This record gives sequence, structure tokens and C-alpha cells, in this order.
Amino acid sequence: MQDGSTRRVREERELVRSIRLSPIASIVTDPKAPDNPIIAANCSFEQLTGYTEAELLGRNCRILAGPETSRAQSASLSRAVASGTPAVVELVNYRKDGSAFLNAVMVAPLFDEEGNLAYFVGSQMEVSGTQPGEARAMAVERISGLTNQQRAVLRLMAQGMRNRQIGEALGLAEKTIKMHRGALVKRLGVSTAAEAMRVAIEAGL
Repeated sequence: MQDGSTRRVREERELVRSIRLSPIASIVTDPKAPDNPIIAANCSFEQLTGYTEAELLGRNCRILAGPETSRAQSASLSRAVASGTPAVVELVNYRKDGSAFLNAVMVAPLFDEEGNLAYFVGSQMEVSGTQPGEARAMAVERISGLTNQQRAVLRLMAQGMRNRQIGEALGLAEKTIKMHRGALVKRLGVSTAAEAMRVAIEAGL
């Protein structure tokens, strides 16, 4: 049996590997460390922001804030982090070269087997030429193609639950949850569970 520290190292390695597979700009942060620092960033995040992963490690996402960044939207993200809940907001961020872009930012918690907040996954997408509510409408449409059971699994995934915890909540075996996760990721047309979680949060699931 693995002790807690060994399990955490394994889970963190798997989580980082998953964001590296995602085409969406993504990071992992550690809410147990002071100021919830970034502990991993994928290539897409580097390309979007102009920062290398080495420059981002150990720093808070406020590194992307600037003069036109909405305080209200930033506060909304801070409340989500403080309460361990998912959120998605649009706000102006800044690349390393100082250029501004409208950014749809998603944060989602991940809990450990004991139900303690372990990580946050964050993803960012530059917004251009979309109308207010368009992203939500598209996410709702994508989720409409899921079965009721898949939607139930996805909703709990977006809340940061592990497979075992989802199974307990839904009265299903853990292997059944894994099957549903694989099927819903495929049906949503995404590459990773983190991307599926973003769709769920955008849709308000």
C-alpha cells in the first residue's frame, strides 16, 4: 500500500502529464503552498502568454494581470480558489511582452482521496469575435450529447471529485466511473479530463 506522500507524488505526476497532452493553455497550482503558486504549465500556456514554464513556476497567476484587468472578475476567481469551487470568467490579461488579450479563464479544484483540496487546474483561452454567452451556449450544446449518467459523472468531475468519490456519490463501481469518463471525454471531442471539466464549468453544469 502506498503512503500518502508516495500517492501524492504519483497523482501530481499524472496530473502534470495530462495537462501536457492538452492543446488548451493549462496550468496546475498548489493551494497548500503560500499564494497558490504555479507548479506546472504546458506548451500552449507558454505560447499564449510568452512566459516559459521556468519563469512561471512558483508564481501566482496574477503575473498576467495588468492595468485593464477587472478587479471584480479577479475577485471572483479569488473567491473560487478560497472556497475550492470551479469558476470561469473573462478578463483582460497581459502577455510577457505587455500586449493585452481577452482571456476566458477557468479554475477547477481537485481533491485527494480524503476529500482535502489538493490542486487547482487552470486553463485559459484567448477570446476573440465571440458574443457574450456564446461559449456557454456552445458548451451546453456539447453536453446535450451526453447520456444522463455521463452528465452526472461530468458534474462531479467538475467539482474536483476522484473516481472513487464519484462512484460513492452515484452508487456505482469505480471501474464503471472510469468507463463513463472515457466515453464522455470521447463524446465531447476533447483530449483530457481537464478539458471536459472546462466544458462542464462553461456550461454551468
